Amino acid sequence: MLDFFLDHIVPIAHAQGALITSGIPGCDFATGNINPGECIPNFIAHVIKWVFGFAGSVCVIMIMFGGYEIVAGNLPGGSSESGKNRITWAIIGFILAATSFFIMDFIIAAIAG
Repeated sequence: MLDFFLDHIVPIAHAQGALITSGIPGCDFATGNINPGECIPNFIAHVIKWVFGFAGSVCVIMIMFGGYEIVAGNLPGGSSESGKNRITWAIIGFILAATSFFIMDFIIAAIAG
């Protein structure tokens, strides 16, 4: 499995270029041709989308871990309260991350025009 990943997936990802810096309008980091008026707001918006995507992934992992804690807490002698708290706070964190994403997306769209 690891050999398949290293032989097939990694070269394809490398050939497509850097993930966080590719496909941004006005920014060509490979040649250095950068239009500051267009590149900077688009790059900031792109990085913010990556950060909030990562935050959403962490939230999903925490919800799954909280579900595991609830299941393990229902065994004799256990308590599922910590799992319920973890899921509650993960959902609250996701709502805050989604709200801040929409606010930042609105601000970046207003700046970029």
